[in-house]
Amino acid sequence: MQMQKGEKRGLADLGIGSRCTVKVDFGLDGVDIAAFGLNGAKKIGDDRYVVLFSNPKTPEGAIEMMSTSDNAVFNLDLDRLPSSIDRIVFTATHDNQPISRARPLIVTVDGNKASFDVASSLSNEKAVMMIEIYRHSSGWKIGAIAAGFAGGLAALITHFGGEVADAPAPPPPPPPPPPPPPPPPSAPVNLRKITLEKSNPSVSLTKKGDSFGEIVLNLNWNAGSAKRGFFGGSKAVDLDLGVLFELQDGYRGVIQALGNQFGGFHSEPWIELSGDDRTGAVAAGETIRINGKYFDRIKRIAVFALIYDGVPNWQQTDGIVRMNIPGQPEIEVQMNEGRNDRRLCGIALIDNVGGQMKVTRHMQYYQNQKPFADDIGIFLRWTAGSKD
Repeated sequence: MQMQKGEKRGLADLGIGSRCTVKVDFGLDGVDIAAFGLNGAKKIGDDRYVVLFSNPKTPEGAIEMMSTSDNAVFNLDLDRLPSSIDRIVFTATHDNQPISRARPLIVTVDGNKASFDVASSLSNEKAVMMIEIYRHSSGWKIGAIAAGFAGGLAALITHFGGEVADAPAPPPPPPPPPPPPPPPPSAPVNLRKITLEKSNPSVSLTKKGDSFGEIVLNLNWNAGSAKRGFFGGSKAVDLDLGVLFELQDGYRGVIQALGNQFGGFHSEPWIELSGDDRTGAVAAGETIRINGKYFDRIKRIAVFALIYDGVPNWQQTDGIVRMNIPGQPEIEVQMNEGRNDRRLCGIALIDNVGGQMKVTRHMQYYQNQKPFADDIGIFLRWTAGSKD
């Protein structure tokens, strides 16, 4: 049945049971699909019932999401929802494009028992409530909404009773630069630390002996105290360290805590995540080890940090990634910039250039792993994952 904007129907009247699927097909890159579980006041009451790429399932599994680059599928078991969840609103958002450009933007329920062409009812909204499934005295019902906000995600969150963290105050102007140092002597200088910055974005390293040895990447940050944000309650930031990689034989993949993709140090891909610090309070932070004995078999590595949980506020994380290699100066990249509408920071690229290691500061921000991987040309097939 093709539904019209504003139309409401009982699920039972459409032959739809309490176990059903909601599928959203869209035709625009960068569209984010989510399902908001709301209380009787139509507000967010429990962060765990906001289902999206970083939280793909509710605690009891009543709502579970699977997504690809052009669709999202929600498996629903309405009888398992707690009584505090009164309705589920399915939304679509985009950072800078009107959702009307996502044609086709079609929602279907249980195959074609109910369908709704959302895009045809839109204009310039960047955040849209597509349909809702809600409790009624006569049983669960479905409503076609197709309404939203030109202000985008922030306006949608406010509508659902959440708050968006204020943008940090701009930093004070930097002091005038010191006079340039005298030119260095021709003999090599033994530097203790190299900081990759905009003015000094890359460094090349040569093996000291037969191999680079054990290469250690370390992420440290300050979890801080975040304001109540996207999912309601106040919580600290959980910042994860991860890498994308490509081997010389063309094999590609990701090392990260999400999905328990911890890798291996003594086996392919010779890259291993050693721990997952969810609080920022662990002194050692998070560490990824690369087996430099096999660096000749590695083509490139892309280092990233992902805000898995908490409201993005990059300036307050004080994040810093350090790389230590035996016999080489320590290399560090500071995450002192940031876009608070992005959950992932692409930090640095490590390339094998004729056996030498070239490390380049990247420092670009993305919604998640997929656009980062696509941007640097490591194309992978992505599915939703969890740490639990």
